[in-house]
Amino acid sequence: MKKYIPILLILCLATVLRIWNITSSPSGLNADEAALGYNAYSLMLTGRDEHGHPWPVNLESFGDFKPAGYAYILIPFIKVFGFTEFAVRLPSVIFGVLGVLGIYLLTKELINWQTGQLAALLLAVSPWHLHFSRGAWEVNVSTTLIVLGMWLLIKWLKDPKLHYLLISNLYFLISIYTYQSSRVIVPLLGLGIFILFFKNFRVNYKQSLLSALLLVLLLLPLSLSLITTDAKSRLSGVGLLADSGPTERAKELRIQHGDLKSIPSKLLHNRPVQYGLRFIQNYLDHFDGNFLFVNGDVIERSKVPEMGLFYLTDFIFIIIGAMYLIRNSSFINRIIWLWLLVAPVASAMTFQTPHALRAFNMVIPMIIIISLGMYQVIKYKKLFVVLIVAIYAFQISDYLYKYHVRYPKEYPAAWEYGFKELVAYTESVKDKYPKIWVTDKYDQPYILFLFYSKYDPRKFQGNHTLSFRDKFNFSTVRDYDKYHFESAPWDKVRNQHSALIVAAPEDIPELGVDVIKTINFPNGLPAFKIVSN
Repeated sequence: MKKYIPILLILCLATVLRIWNITSSPSGLNADEAALGYNAYSLMLTGRDEHGHPWPVNLESFGDFKPAGYAYILIPFIKVFGFTEFAVRLPSVIFGVLGVLGIYLLTKELINWQTGQLAALLLAVSPWHLHFSRGAWEVNVSTTLIVLGMWLLIKWLKDPKLHYLLISNLYFLISIYTYQSSRVIVPLLGLGIFILFFKNFRVNYKQSLLSALLLVLLLLPLSLSLITTDAKSRLSGVGLLADSGPTERAKELRIQHGDLKSIPSKLLHNRPVQYGLRFIQNYLDHFDGNFLFVNGDVIERSKVPEMGLFYLTDFIFIIIGAMYLIRNSSFINRIIWLWLLVAPVASAMTFQTPHALRAFNMVIPMIIIISLGMYQVIKYKKLFVVLIVAIYAFQISDYLYKYHVRYPKEYPAAWEYGFKELVAYTESVKDKYPKIWVTDKYDQPYILFLFYSKYDPRKFQGNHTLSFRDKFNFSTVRDYDKYHFESAPWDKVRNQHSALIVAAPEDIPELGVDVIKTINFPNGLPAFKIVSN
């Protein structure tokens, strides 16, 4: 029993760091979280999503067709804990802790139990993993499922028992139904494992064929959804081909070449070459030191101020761990290098890179490499343990301060802060106004109003219209009930009489306007100004 105490303590630490103050930090509920929550609420009450589709594989949502896996996971949590932010985020917390357990089991199977404990501890306090374990992020659930799937697949490679392979594939399958990037990562990992360990699959061909057949059957609903709906449009909205830059670059280079129709010009300067180069650049962006260790993602929702995705000292142990892997060719190397090479591929297929969310599964192979490097140092230089503990204690404290104190003040709009108070107020006075006009400055406001008002899905289904998709293939709802969602500059809304106007502060003049309420961000700056017109 004593040998399990360290990992139990690590899991307790992981739980505390992920669940503490979960309803107010991050400050506010972002639109994607609200969409997952409201769709789960709608499915629970009606068997249909917000747009009236019965038990969908993908949620149409904002036209982005989110995989519905997280919404289905949410249903029992909403039943038990109510339709709240806590219920929406709790599954991610649980899967974050399971991810810590998963990396321990995986690393223990690949290397040894000591490195497994280090990997679990490092993942428990990892800025990258902590960040995406505290919000309702589907990628966190999906990554944990991949970790557990890889653990059981490796156990099968060592000891080919059918239940290892079947449960492993089940984890992989659920991850595909949970997050978009997994639909790229899981097949690539599977193909890589099949090639690297072809002999194992050939020797156990009956188990392999049975497993493959079950996978095909269980993937049929997803295949039908992609064929019969616009679910594939998500890639066309954020995919690499949606960026016209490489096409324009090819035209520019042809003009510089002189003869536009010459064979060298056509061979060297064309769309496939330019998009191929862009993909390579996007891929390499994810290994950039500034992204990983200094400033992190450019998207405020996916970063904290002045913080990378890893601690600065992690860089040292990555180098040591990588050198150890290079010098010691083994079973371990092939698995870790394969995962690390595959991890950024899905993100590189989009035009927004580097991307901490879409490349999140990178955290697993990198933490394993870091733990391997740290183990080598601790094993041969035990006096370094005190120094390492002291340095990491400082870095972890610094991160927690930045996350819980500075983050909500410096990036207040990243998590749609203020909507909870806004909806409570508008709902309390809505009977006084025939129309309520709400600014759309802060990303899909309609879903936050549906969430916080607990609006009856039966009334919403069939009584709203999705707008035409924008250039990124996103849609929104402009009207439901008394609410209208649109930009609200004063020259547009001043003639909306007998209406309640909820506007961004910059849209309202300082004088001559009856501002009846102001809702502020945590830093004291105004988020919304409410005008009775």
